[in-house]
Amino acid sequence: MSLIHLFCLLLLCHLVLILSGGYGNGYQDNCPHSFSCGSRGIFSYPFTKADQPDCGLILLHSCDDSYYSPKFIQLEENAGTTELTGPVNQNTITLSDQDFYKRLQNNPCGTLNRSYPLPPPSPLVSFYIVYNVTLFRCNRSHNIEPPAQYFRYPCPSDDIYYNRKLYPNDTKEKERSLFSSCLVLQFPAKDLTDTKNILSFVSAQVSVKIELSADCEECCNHRGGQCRLDANNKFYCHNEPKNKRVYFKLLLGLGIGLGITLVALGILIVRCLSRRKHARSSLQNQSKRKSYNDEIDPYQNQDSENGTVYFKIPLFSYKELEEATNNFHQANKLGSGGFGIVYYGRLQDGREVAVKRLYQHNWRRVEQFTNEIEILARTRHANLVSLYGCTSHHSDELLLVYEYVPNHTVDFHLQGDLARTRVMSWHIRMKIAIETASSLAYLHASGIIHRDVKTKNILLTNSFSVKVADFGLSRLFPHDITHASTAPQGTPGYVDPDYHQCYQLTNKSDVYSFGVVLVELISSKLAVDMDRHKDEINLANLALKKIQKGEFTELVDPNLGFDSDNEVKRMIVSVAELAFQCLQREKELRPSMDEVLKVLMRIESGKHEPEHIVEEDVHPPSPDGNEDEIGLFQKTTRQPSPKAVVDEWDSRTTTSNTISGH
Repeated sequence: MSLIHLFCLLLLCHLVLILSGGYGNGYQDNCPHSFSCGSRGIFSYPFTKADQPDCGLILLHSCDDSYYSPKFIQLEENAGTTELTGPVNQNTITLSDQDFYKRLQNNPCGTLNRSYPLPPPSPLVSFYIVYNVTLFRCNRSHNIEPPAQYFRYPCPSDDIYYNRKLYPNDTKEKERSLFSSCLVLQFPAKDLTDTKNILSFVSAQVSVKIELSADCEECCNHRGGQCRLDANNKFYCHNEPKNKRVYFKLLLGLGIGLGITLVALGILIVRCLSRRKHARSSLQNQSKRKSYNDEIDPYQNQDSENGTVYFKIPLFSYKELEEATNNFHQANKLGSGGFGIVYYGRLQDGREVAVKRLYQHNWRRVEQFTNEIEILARTRHANLVSLYGCTSHHSDELLLVYEYVPNHTVDFHLQGDLARTRVMSWHIRMKIAIETASSLAYLHASGIIHRDVKTKNILLTNSFSVKVADFGLSRLFPHDITHASTAPQGTPGYVDPDYHQCYQLTNKSDVYSFGVVLVELISSKLAVDMDRHKDEINLANLALKKIQKGEFTELVDPNLGFDSDNEVKRMIVSVAELAFQCLQREKELRPSMDEVLKVLMRIESGKHEPEHIVEEDVHPPSPDGNEDEIGLFQKTTRQPSPKAVVDEWDSRTTTSNTISGH
């Protein structure tokens, strides 16, 4: 028997004796000290399986179903269940409240009229939202005038105010006096509050911390009993073992165990001395084995703080990146997103880099950090941003180091400051569409769903080549499954409505988001604009409405030469037809990303013609001003099929005829 095995056996004997003394009469015979709940990990008191309600305070459902199936949690008796999306970590769990998400999306003002419901504190346990945002709901008649750092969200009779900073400093006294007549509400938050879109940070992903009362903690962890309430709602420790018997068994276990351990330690010392001469050869063999393992596992995780790689990605020290970004100086800030701020930097070897510094307050930062590294470690494509390295995931500061892409993002060129001074030509927009589609088709072929396709995540080089970025929400998606059940995530205006309604993520969800991108390229309009009519706030709805009413020309950016260039007109009409197919509400009616790419390439080559367009010549406005409202479609023949932008389209049209046959 090896030294390790011998020592482990003796140590196990010692622990068994101690545990038998300390907990012999603790829980009921059928109550385990811990249990597995599939992919959500190992749980112990106060959690219990739903079929053993007397063994804990918080019930977990579906733990014995398949390993990856959804798991649900019931925080209190007679309450509903909520999906459990994260394992317990330091008494903190992660929930996905799908009912709250639906209500929030359908009726924000009606949903934000009382704080997020958690069970009230009891003599046994208390619940807290770890990352929360405070909202102040004030009757409009009170004429509240908050300082400039507050945003206002209007409701029919009330206004909701919130600080632009998610965790403001030194404002509690000011808030108490300023909003003394208002309702103070708290909700789970997932992002910064520096936006007028309240739905972008109030979250249905809830991080809940569970704290046992002092008496309950003493009862279950130190006295071997169970926390209970009597008929008067008073605490008592149930099934507590008799003290004398506990102490006797503890002393007996400790005494015997200590003696055995001392004997074992002496044997180990003797044998270790005799084997010292073999240490060098053992180390050499171990090195050979490690080298072999590296060859067979290209994504092996060497996650020590002093390691050199993580998922085969080079590790940088925090100090090195701090120097590269001039101590993360504000002047080096390139932008910010849902998970962190990005800074420009220059490494010691001269490489220009973009360093993403993940927000420390965001509870999902470690998940986002590891997810983005794992995705980018698997992929190599000319139109995907390259990951140069990262800090160790043990570091307090989680930093990701990308190639620097200097020419801003697509949205900056379409709707940002650059759009006011320089119009992006249609041919550049067509290049962007094709290269973005190419990268997404590659991801889907690699079993990856991006899940946050938007113009803000499409970076541009100086030659306007595409670099798709931000894989924090991406999912590995094996080819042998049809969908993944998960709460909808993504950016408002781009989220697939079928995914939103059915909670089933597929690669067609990326197709829908890409359809919104195509409409942005055609129109230069924002994907979400609160200044538009309520039915047109989402650009996808606006596009479908304009197309169905025969008002397509009102959607097109007038600076693209649509009315003066036949070739541009042909391509824009064809791309609009493709966008319409991508925006079908039912995912089965959308093309695949590979099919989208093929159609875009045919459009650019001139081999794809818009369907049912009989007359393609550009017609200038008639002198009498009685131009048909559709304009360029004056001589178009209307057909029963609704796939052309000249027709009144039905949002349930199929896509097979357009994708095939060209």
